[in-house]
Amino acid sequence: MPKTSHVAVLATRRRALPLRLLQKSDDLRITVIADQGHTHVFGPSVTVREIATVRDPGLVLETVSELSRKDPVDRIVSPVELAVPSAGYVRSTLGIPGDSYDMSLAFSNKFIMKQRLAAAGLPTAAFRQVMKVDDVPEAAAHTGWPCVTKPVFGGGCMGVTVLDSPEDHERLLSGPAGEEIRNSTTPLIVEQFIEMDHEYHCDAVVRDGKVVFAAPSRYFSPILGQVDTFSGSYLLPQGHEDFTAVTELNAEVVRALGLTDGVTHLELFKTGSGFVVGEIACRPGGGGITAAVQRHHGVDLWDVFWEVSLGRTPDIAPRSPEGILATVMLPTRPGRITGLSTEAELAACPGVVAVNMSLSVGDVVPPDLTSATTTGLVFFTARDEAEMAQHLHELSDAYVLEVGV
Repeated sequence: MPKTSHVAVLATRRRALPLRLLQKSDDLRITVIADQGHTHVFGPSVTVREIATVRDPGLVLETVSELSRKDPVDRIVSPVELAVPSAGYVRSTLGIPGDSYDMSLAFSNKFIMKQRLAAAGLPTAAFRQVMKVDDVPEAAAHTGWPCVTKPVFGGGCMGVTVLDSPEDHERLLSGPAGEEIRNSTTPLIVEQFIEMDHEYHCDAVVRDGKVVFAAPSRYFSPILGQVDTFSGSYLLPQGHEDFTAVTELNAEVVRALGLTDGVTHLELFKTGSGFVVGEIACRPGGGGITAAVQRHHGVDLWDVFWEVSLGRTPDIAPRSPEGILATVMLPTRPGRITGLSTEAELAACPGVVAVNMSLSVGDVVPPDLTSATTTGLVFFTARDEAEMAQHLHELSDAYVLEVGV
């Protein structure tokens, strides 16, 4: 296999590859292709090219082609979900190794993903694709009300809207809450709203088409709409009643979509009649998930992702500790922060093993909160779910957030 020398890394305005991975790669020439207006700092050894948007496959192809005329690009890395299709398109067009355009679409286009999962006989919500928001009621006649509407391309809870009735749809067409989805330039997927008992995620490493490591977790509560409350999840111990079901379904999803090598992040729901597959991404999860997996299992998912993206085979030696590790995303609200718990104050709470604050007094929180907006992350351990719930309650009582205008 030819040695990788020149790597193009795609970055959006908000998200990029962890800087530590770029800093450790002295043997590579790295060019970051980033959205105009980004605020990332990549270091003096990294070349940065700004373009209008990395979501435009043609624009990314034009940029990579121009770079390759002087220094051929050997690999393309997309650590951000919104740029996964562009990376796959350029790989397939230029014959660069890595996930093809077809594979990238299976892990980033929610409609294509659901088509392939349903064709493999896996449990999914009923779904339909529409070209514009006006056509949602027609799709909802199939999925039923309430329904969930979102762009087929997107990450986290971007543009996700729950509609309870046709009247909700009418308000979406005219009200400010529907502006983002009305302005979507991509098709929309309309899905049956799933009444769930619990929501889970499973973060895994795939090698030669097989899952060689999987870490299942349960969210404290379903994440849709969780923008100003205590959110997060906890890693399931092997003896948990849902551990095997989640990991087996994760393996079936990976097999159905045909991924050969990589890191995946799966979302799924547990209902009264069993598990339902939500979505899967071919990149590490966010919101402190990778830090939790590394702390609990000793597997650095970002490092694995980087090595696999370069065509290498990383060695992993997972641990299987007893007990629970929970990750808490501390809530925030729009406005200027006038009061906030310190790391030392939160570290004194029962079970806490680490606190990483990302905001401080004086910072201004923008009004467009997402499920990933947080003042910081708290990691704590517990013997079982009962103690985990008690520690979460104690942390909630101790947390102080004051926001002014």
